[in-house]
Amino acid sequence: MVPRTCLVLVLFLGLPVALCAQKQQGSWSDLNGLKAGQRIEVIESDMKRHAGEFLTVTDELLTLQEGGSDVSIKREDVVRVSRSSAPRRGEHALIGLVVGGAIGAGIGAAAGSSGSKTGWFNFNTRGIAALIGVVIGAPSGALVGAAIPAHSTIYRAAPSAAHQTASP
Repeated sequence: MVPRTCLVLVLFLGLPVALCAQKQQGSWSDLNGLKAGQRIEVIESDMKRHAGEFLTVTDELLTLQEGGSDVSIKREDVVRVSRSSAPRRGEHALIGLVVGGAIGAGIGAAAGSSGSKTGWFNFNTRGIAALIGVVIGAPSGALVGAAIPAHSTIYRAAPSAAHQTASP
């Protein structure tokens, strides 16, 4: 019984990692689909982060407005461009709340006993254990759901040869 509970717990905790894993996406030309004023996040090769409103893109530069001033970043310095979608964070939290509650109820019900007779009463602790599982699992799931990034990657630079390690 304990190995199954541990397996479910490991799978539940590994879910955010699997959801966040992303493959290399898009080409520079995909940035032409952005609309002026759209919220974006740009990561430079030195890991400097810029967040602001998209202005323009050319073959050489990406320009956004950050903190009231225009910032232009060279194409070769851009590692990733993501479109912000803040309303999705609440949706992720709600989905996490439901999934966490369901998983907590399942684990709690599996951990509870089917019953023991004490005098005239037959105690079934599965229902109580499932309720405790919901109380613990639902808020935990909501926190995990809210932590999942609420943005979608539009462009990710291919890894350069200088950053790859040579195999012997």
